[in-house]
Amino acid sequence: MSAAPAASRYPRRTRRPLLIAVVAVVAAIGLGWLLWAAYEHARPAVGGDVHIFAIESDQKVTFTLTVQRRDPSVPANCRVIAQARNFETVGEKTIKIPGAEASVVDLPGQLRTIRRATSVSVSQCWTTG
Repeated sequence: MSAAPAASRYPRRTRRPLLIAVVAVVAAIGLGWLLWAAYEHARPAVGGDVHIFAIESDQKVTFTLTVQRRDPSVPANCRVIAQARNFETVGEKTIKIPGAEASVVDLPGQLRTIRRATSVSVSQCWTTG
């Protein structure tokens, strides 16, 4: 057997080590970005929650908003919503939280509703400074 017919049967090899290196670099960059994004979103700049609320009447609820910030000197806003039994939003209010010395603060508040609410919660919080 000669070498010429064997070479014509098989395709020429590509630069496989270069392709593997390029794929490895792209995968490492993607993994680095994924880890960075997961770390940043695991510890938001501000978070809020309503632990205590009371339904005062068909048009009023009171609540205590607990806000936690990484940097307590940065002002923030939190949107509090009240929902009816069918999960319809029946009231909402944006609460402004000024800068403070403590990273966790409790703020009392009240909210007007268009009909009887059954729950009060925080829909989102964000920093303003």
